[in-house]
Amino acid sequence: MGHVRLGLLPRSKAWKEVVGLIAAGADVPQVANATISAAESAFTYVMNDLGYTEAVWLMTQLAISAKKTDILAHLNSVGISLPTDATLPDVTTAISEALDRATDASGKRSDLGVLASRALNGAVIDALSPKLHSLFPSDPDTMRAALSTLGKQKEFGEFSRGFFARLANESLQYFLSKTLNTHLGEGMRFATMNQKAQFDTALQTHTREASLIVEKFSAEWFSKNRFEDGGDISRKKSDGFAGYALKKMKDELKAGARSDAR
Repeated sequence: MGHVRLGLLPRSKAWKEVVGLIAAGADVPQVANATISAAESAFTYVMNDLGYTEAVWLMTQLAISAKKTDILAHLNSVGISLPTDATLPDVTTAISEALDRATDASGKRSDLGVLASRALNGAVIDALSPKLHSLFPSDPDTMRAALSTLGKQKEFGEFSRGFFARLANESLQYFLSKTLNTHLGEGMRFATMNQKAQFDTALQTHTREASLIVEKFSAEWFSKNRFEDGGDISRKKSDGFAGYALKKMKDELKAGARSDAR
């Protein structure tokens, strides 16, 4: 199957600005904004990337399943096959396998699709772990109870926020990784690995803060569309949500670089 690799961004004027900002020690919002501007076509591409839209679809279906009579049966119907005594690793493995099947069948596997898969599994772990108290719950009903909370409006907003925060951070790190590494060492932007780690942590915090913009939107969108669709959400609506939520996230990251941003 084909694999779309984005590779290094072209040495455009916009990308040279990114490199210049890093070398000059600019703050994280400025670097993030410049990176998004330099990678504008790639960030636009991800909105229509099958791996990304499929990840968003499965995220909505995890929440939809919460209100179904048989949670596991609904998840199985959308490709997430779980045993009756599912553990958290079972859930993340099943999600990865579902996404792999969808992209392999289309022959359109991409690096950004892989990032979306990682972001979804990370968001699932963040959402379910506090409710399980263990990776391997001994009671089969424990996982069902944890999954059932994802169907609440507030919970879906937080779940969605976790996904978009992780996706934004993973995407920015994807584009920045090789460039950042060339600025590591004595006399460079990052004199030590610890300084580089501090930058990475600050970038993660920045994307997490920016993702607040999608939390309320996601919660309200989910509640409204589930009601309109009689307890379900169509792929068409999910794809529309995927595009709009990512645009809101991207715009918020850019806004964070303004001099008057708080």
